[in-house]
Order: sequence, then structure tokens, then C-alpha cells
Amino acid sequence: MVKESIYDLVVEELLKRQQDVRAELQERFKKTRPFRQEPVSPKEALVKYDELTPERIQMMREQFGDEPVNLYLENIGKIKRRYENA
Repeated sequence: MVKESIYDLVVEELLKRQQDVRAELQERFKKTRPFRQEPVSPKEALVKYDELTPERIQMMREQFGDEPVNLYLENIGKIKRRYENA
């Protein structure tokens, strides 16, 4: 049996703390405007979505994770349905 390296343990602990901090910040700043960003109109959001390629969506998944990208796609779906029903 191979003993786990102290460096592996440290990296695991740091990654766990990073995830905890990210979750805390998301909870604390939920429903607030992102720093130095202006709100995007629904029509502008649809235009930006239409310009996305599957490769770019995959890059977003790698950078931000599946959950935020799925939420983004769900929100775009809601906007599309709103305009289709109008």
C-alpha cells in the first residue's frame, strides 16, 4: 500500500476550501449585479446565444462547470419561449 503524499493532502484541502469559498460568495452575492457589468437585454442575450458555437459552449463548461452553463441555457430557453409565445 502506498502512503498518500502530504502534497496531495494539501492540494485536496485547498481545493475543498476554494469550493467552500466559491459557494459562500455565490450565496452571499446572489441576486446582485455582477461587478462592473451592465445588465443585458433579453434580445441581446438571444443574439449572443445565437453566435455561440458548440466548441464555445464546451469551453464554457470547462471554465465554469456544468451547473452554471446549464442554468444559462435554461434561461435562454425561457427567453426564447417568451418571444415565441408573444
